[in-house]
This record gives sequence, C-alpha cells and structure tokens, in this order.
Amino acid sequence: ALVMDGHVDTPSLMLDEGYRLGERHAPQPGRAHLDLPRMVEGGLDAPFFSIFVSRHYGEGQGATDRALAMIAEVERQVEALDGVAMAYTSGDVLRLTRGGQKAILLGLEGGHALQASEAVLAQLRDAGIRYVTLTHTNTNAWADSSQDTPRHGGLTEQGVALVQAMNRLGVLVDVSHVSDGTFADAVRASRAPVLASHSSARALTPNVRNLSDAQLRALAATGGVALVNLYADVVNRALDTVVMAAVERRVERDYGGDLTRLWDAIGAESAARGLRAATLADALDHIEHIAAVAGVDHVGLGSDFDGVPALPEGLEDVTRLPWITHGLLARGWAEEDVRKVLGGNLLRALAEAERVAREMQ
Repeated sequence: ALVMDGHVDTPSLMLDEGYRLGERHAPQPGRAHLDLPRMVEGGLDAPFFSIFVSRHYGEGQGATDRALAMIAEVERQVEALDGVAMAYTSGDVLRLTRGGQKAILLGLEGGHALQASEAVLAQLRDAGIRYVTLTHTNTNAWADSSQDTPRHGGLTEQGVALVQAMNRLGVLVDVSHVSDGTFADAVRASRAPVLASHSSARALTPNVRNLSDAQLRALAATGGVALVNLYADVVNRALDTVVMAAVERRVERDYGGDLTRLWDAIGAESAARGLRAATLADALDHIEHIAAVAGVDHVGLGSDFDGVPALPEGLEDVTRLPWITHGLLARGWAEEDVRKVLGGNLLRALAEAERVAREMQ
C-alpha cells in the first residue's frame, strides 16, 4: 500500500532543536515520534510535513519568514539524505514511492502566515506548500478558529477570496482547527476537495477539534478527506460530554476562556476521574465511524506526530502504523478499502485539487 500521513510536526524540531531527520531517535512524550529510519520501519511513504507557524508570530512578515525558514530547513535536510526527496505533485509522490524513495510534502499550519494576501499565498505555494490550514488555535484577520473567540462568524470576504485562490493554485483547503462557521464557509467556497488534515470524529470524542457527522458528510460532498488525528485526547472515547463540560468550565474559570489551554486541562480532568488512556482501538473506532458516515473514500490518516503530548497506547510512534492496517483487516475490512485509508484517498484529493487548478487557469 501507499501510506500517507496528512500531518507531521517534525519540522518544528528540525528548525528549532537541530533534530536530524536522517538519524534514529527514541520516542519521548510529545516528541521524537518520527524520523527517516523509523519511517522505513513503519512503512510510511509520503507524509505532509507541517510548516507550523505559532500564533505568537502575529500576522505580518515575521510569520511568513518563519514559514520560509522552516521550509528551507526541511529542504536542506532532505536534500542531504539518500532514499527521500521533496514532492510537490501527486505525480511526484507516485514516481518517488514507486522508485523506492520516501516523498516529503509540505502543508502550512496557520493561515495567519499568509498575511491575508494572495501574493503571499502564491509565494508559499511556489516554495512548496500544498495545503493551508486556514487557522491554528487563533482567530486571524480573515477566519475564525474553533479554539479562540470568533470575530467574523466564519470567513470574511477576503477569506473566501483566499480559499478561491487556493483552488486556482492547486493548494488544498484544510479545515482542521477552524470554527464551525469557517468550516461551512470554506466548504461552500471551495471548488476543490476540502481536507481536514488532522481531525477525528466529534460523535465519538466531543472535542471542538473534531468534526460532527454533518461536517463529515459536507466534507465528503466536496470529494475531500478527513484524516484521523491520533492525539490521545482527540480519539479517547472515555472522554464523554460530562468530562468535556467540566473541562470547559475549568478553562473558562481559570483562563478566561482561552481554549488553547484545553489540551492540558483535558488530561488533568481525565486523570482526576481515573479514566482509561486512549488506545489503538479508539483510533480504529474513529476511522470506522468516519468511513460509515462520510464513506470509505473520505477517510485517512493525519497523525499529528511530534505535535501532541500523548498518543494512544499501541501507536507510540511511526513504527506502529502497521498496527492500524492489522487492526482494520482484523475487523473485516477489505484490502482495497484499507489501501484507501492508508493513502489512496489523500493522493486522490491532491490529484483532484491539481485538476481543478488546471481548469481554473
């Protein structure tokens, strides 16, 4: 199977901590989940490396420069290694992986780095970016986040224009982290498949970072793909609505509603209530739920490796990806459908975005 991952945060370690992609690292809580030797062991062929720009960089040139510096570091390390190369199209992914190489794609996490500018979007597209996560945990000048105070009720007119510009440039629109209003506006505005690069099912784990069943169906209607986030607190089915309500009350009381504190608060509440840890079975449940609601052509993997403090038991790093394959087969899945989840669906969405861009030229 072609195995793709829609969201890996290893580039932040590469730029900020001198993390070497080509060296094998021991996994640790919250970091060192992925490197090239373990990609080979785990069978991961083509991850999207997240060019993550923290909200702290603001919405000006500093944010764009941060993205460009991270892209340059990824390219520098990849070019120095054998058996791996940068990929910019669906054709590149097939060419490289069929030749026995790993393919590295790039996605921008944090639409504020665009400076609300189509020219900056084009600049980052030319630098290799192939999807844009419209927001991170911060509402920006043109789109509301699910983890911040809404200001626009969704996308502004400029936000709609940026989504349409992404369509023209062959850049996938990513709705992970966005508010429900932004999600609805993005789905309406996009002519190409819409991606959720690292989001799971809200019906199973009622987290604002997850997608409702109605959203899953709307995403599927665009031809898009929901890529299951493996972050423990996003897939843990023990985190019911009672826990979430208690967490939100605590965050509101202690942090003035700053939902960026939600992650640690969920973990603390879980521990206080003696709830079980997340497991591989939880992640498989999310894959199956999304397949049942949106269709098997609209679900994939978006691990969030190196970007989350905890992963499910049995999915501690990239070497454990074969357990997802084994788990789905053990549940009676057809091999053809497993191949779609592992990478076929994401590759199709990327190819369709490229086709739409050619039509719009």
